[in-house]
Amino acid sequence: MVKIFSIAGNDDLTSGLSRLINESENKLYWVANEAKLFEQLQSEDKSVVILPDTTAYDVYRLCEKISLQFPLTTPLLIFQSEEELDMKKALRAGAADVIFLSSSFSKIREDIQLAISNSESKSYFQSKSKPKPVKNAKVITVASTKGGVGKTTVAVNLAASYGKKIAKVAVIDLDLQFGDVAMYMDLKPKRTIYDWVKEDQDGTQIENFMTEYKNGISVMAAPPRPEFAEVITGDYVRKAIYALKKLYDVVIIDTSCNMDENVIVALENSDDILVMTFLDLPTLKNSKMLLDTLGSLHIDDRAKVVLNRQMKVKGINVDTLEKVLGRKVFTTLPAIDKPMITAINEGNPLNYTNPRSQVAKRLFRLAEALYNPESRSSKKKKKAKRIEVSAGGHV
Repeated sequence: MVKIFSIAGNDDLTSGLSRLINESENKLYWVANEAKLFEQLQSEDKSVVILPDTTAYDVYRLCEKISLQFPLTTPLLIFQSEEELDMKKALRAGAADVIFLSSSFSKIREDIQLAISNSESKSYFQSKSKPKPVKNAKVITVASTKGGVGKTTVAVNLAASYGKKIAKVAVIDLDLQFGDVAMYMDLKPKRTIYDWVKEDQDGTQIENFMTEYKNGISVMAAPPRPEFAEVITGDYVRKAIYALKKLYDVVIIDTSCNMDENVIVALENSDDILVMTFLDLPTLKNSKMLLDTLGSLHIDDRAKVVLNRQMKVKGINVDTLEKVLGRKVFTTLPAIDKPMITAINEGNPLNYTNPRSQVAKRLFRLAEALYNPESRSSKKKKKAKRIEVSAGGHV
């Protein structure tokens, strides 16, 4: 059955449209605003959108955006009378039909029913044309509430690991004030997430704002100046993730240390969350707080603890860490300072410069454990097991 959406507004119009739709054995879904409408349309194969002319938005502009981004959606414009309609604008915006509230009840109902039939026909012919399948990327977020624990290093090298095996990988630098993903790859982005928010807020052209690296890897870079981060909100982050999921096989998000709205949105829209930690008490305390926060958001089941730079530390070992955090370590990465610093300074991931190192091997295994293209079709959830830990640790 075709779903019908509209943006809530005038109470009289709301009740009148609801009565009309319900009598046609269809259901009308009301959304609060334009952003919520686009979220709903993302998950629908076919739908009808009723757009009343209102001061809350430009009805022609919104109709055009829907027509371009959701070709299977049938937009209807509603005006009080013909005098209020600009037919040229309506045609250019891609409106399927125009309904006038001054028309008879039966005429309005007939027009809505015709729009529903047209939507079903669109879906049928679209399925026959065998369009290019839309991807549904795996989303992996690398997180920590303390700086210097290796978030960016792991994010960049995970992308490099996937780039050798699968078609397309996107990396979002969500450290919006001081992000370094582009530097770790020796990239000089001409366009960043800031430019995307200014020019393509709906995500229809988001690929044009990605900076290509190699092996199918592209980066959505952080803004060039810290103050530009203020214009980027959680809604934009959510839209970016949804848009990139349709275009890439894996989306990797490198976050800032701050648990702000943008980071929370990224965490909530992730399939796996890598909680980076060290064997020192301040980092363990922050990691515990992060895990508790994930628990309060009811997404702690997605968290996987990654112990970076594992080494012998007096008074603290893996057992201590697991007792403090209340969960098993998913994997460990041994300390390898000099090659890692060289890789960062050269802007070339360690998985490319030193693929035989223990860290690179562990990162390759971590990447495979999180996403194996051969087994992607299987939807069964397997209990997380710790990947091999370095010598002297636990297995």
